[in-house]
Amino acid sequence: MNRIIRTFSAISLILFAFIITWVVSEKNIAPNDSLQVIFENNMKPCMNYWTTDPSYSDTVSMHMQAMKLYDKGEYALALEAFQRFEPNENEQSLYNLYTGICLLQTDFNHLAVSKFQEAIDAGNKFEVIQLSKWYLALAYLKSGRQIEATETLKKLVEVNAAQRYQAENIIKEIDVASNPMNHLLVFVTK
Repeated sequence: MNRIIRTFSAISLILFAFIITWVVSEKNIAPNDSLQVIFENNMKPCMNYWTTDPSYSDTVSMHMQAMKLYDKGEYALALEAFQRFEPNENEQSLYNLYTGICLLQTDFNHLAVSKFQEAIDAGNKFEVIQLSKWYLALAYLKSGRQIEATETLKKLVEVNAAQRYQAENIIKEIDVASNPMNHLLVFVTK
């Protein structure tokens, strides 16, 4: 009987040491597959704010053709059309935003990050800048860059952007994915 108790104690101690080591070593690092799931649950291409504006009258330009392909969900073809278009200064932020979304949808995550950064830098409207930050955070998630994604999402919450509630939820999901033991402890103590 003594031997069983010692064996059980040794196994319990080893298991406890393993869990502590895992929690300490994995703290604040979510597995990439968890980040991918969070990305997929939250990635929805934004509607066409560019050419659906009632005051917009151009129907034959290259970016109009690109946006038609974007609206149909044909992101690779839209990306090709965007690459043949030279935006003017007023169109630069929307051009970079939609090009970035097309890049993200066609798995060019790192290029999408740079396009979203350019959209933020060229942004002239609060809504477009915050929308670009939203997609930048999603691009970071898809790229497995958890820290940058969390920081970008926190900025959306701070400025009270339209995406703030989704950003708060994603931050919580990242926290749970980063350290499932915290989530388990909260669940057990409820």
